[in-house]
Amino acid sequence: MKTRRNIILLVALLCLEGAGCAGKQAKPDTEHKGKAEQIQKQDFPERFSKTVNGVVFDVDLQVAENVDLGNLHQMTATVQQPDVEKAKEVFAKGKAVVKEQNDTGSGEDGMEYPCYSASYNDKAFLNISTNLTYSTPLFEKVSGAFRLFSNYNAQCYSKDRIQKLGDPKKIFENVLKNIRDVGYQLEDAACDYYALDHETMAKEFRMLDKTGETLSTEGISWGAEDDCYYYTMIQQQEGLPVYFGSQDFPEDEESNRPIHVLYSANGIERLEVLRLYAFSKPKDAVNLLDFDTIVQTVAKKYGDIMGPSYTVKRAQLYKMPVKSADSTYDVKIAWLFEVQESGTDSDTGEAYEYTQYMFVDAADGTEVLL
Repeated sequence: MKTRRNIILLVALLCLEGAGCAGKQAKPDTEHKGKAEQIQKQDFPERFSKTVNGVVFDVDLQVAENVDLGNLHQMTATVQQPDVEKAKEVFAKGKAVVKEQNDTGSGEDGMEYPCYSASYNDKAFLNISTNLTYSTPLFEKVSGAFRLFSNYNAQCYSKDRIQKLGDPKKIFENVLKNIRDVGYQLEDAACDYYALDHETMAKEFRMLDKTGETLSTEGISWGAEDDCYYYTMIQQQEGLPVYFGSQDFPEDEESNRPIHVLYSANGIERLEVLRLYAFSKPKDAVNLLDFDTIVQTVAKKYGDIMGPSYTVKRAQLYKMPVKSADSTYDVKIAWLFEVQESGTDSDTGEAYEYTQYMFVDAADGTEVLL
C-alpha cells in the first residue's frame, strides 16, 4: 500500500500584517519580561549526522523559518469548537434548507456541545459538531481526480502555479477570514496548496465502486470552470506549527493536517476543520536545550532495545498540546522524531522496515507521551 506523504512542507505563503495570513501574536506578560531577556537562543543545525548508543542519526532538522527561538513561552490551550449560528451565516445564507437536524453531543470531558447538519437546495451540506465540514458537489467530482489520501496522485499537480481564478495568496487570506467568521480563533497559519487544473483532472479522474473496480466516466466533462486550489493548512503559535497528531495516529503527514480547503472561482467548495486550539496568554519564557542533549533521550530509548536497528531520519519542532487532568492542554515545545526500525521478523525470517514516532520536550529533554 502506498503511504501518504510523510514529509510536511511548512511554508507560509505570505506573512501579512493585521488581519492577513499571519495574525498578531499575543505579547508576553510584562512581569515575565526580565526572564525572557535571559533566554539563550539556540542555533540548531540544518542536519545532524552521528551514531549515538548504536542509533544512527541522519537527521534533517525542520524548524519554522520565522520563529524566534529566544522568544517562546509556556502556556495552556483548549480545543475550539465552531459556532453553529455563525457557520450558518457564512455558508447557508440565501440557501433553501432541504433537510436539517439539531442535536447535542458530549465530549471526552463530559461537556456537551451543539451538533448541526443540513443539506441545501444547491446540493451543498454543512455538518458541525466538534469539527466543521462544508461541502459542495464540485468537491465530490474533484475528489475523484485529486487524491491526497488513498491512491495518492497529488504529485501530478503544481504547488506553485497561479491560475486565472485568482492569486492563491489572496485566496488564502479570504479562507482564513471565513474560518474566523465561523467562530474560530486562528491567529496564524501556514499552508501548502495544489493548483488543480482541469486538463490534469480530466486525465486523473477515476470513479471506483466499493470493491475498488473502475467505473465508467462517460458523461463527465471538465472545463476551465472546474479549475481550483486545494489547500492544506496548519495552525501556528509564536511562529511554530501546532502539532495535530494523536497517540493512535502520530504521523504529521500533510494529509493529516487539521484544515483542508477546496476553492474555485465560486468560492469555498469544501472546508474541513478538524482540530484547532485556543491559547492562553504567554507565561514564563522557555529556554531550549541544544540538539546534542535532546538526541541523548532518543538514543537511550532505542539504543537499549536488542535486535532491531534504528535510524532517525527527521526531527521537527512543534508546539505540542498535551492533555492535562482537566479539559485544558499543557502546551509543550517538543521535537517530533521520525524513526525507522529495521530488522528480521522472528516468525517469518523476512526483513522488515517500520516507521515510528517519538516526542521529546525541547526544554527539559524528557520523552513526551500523548
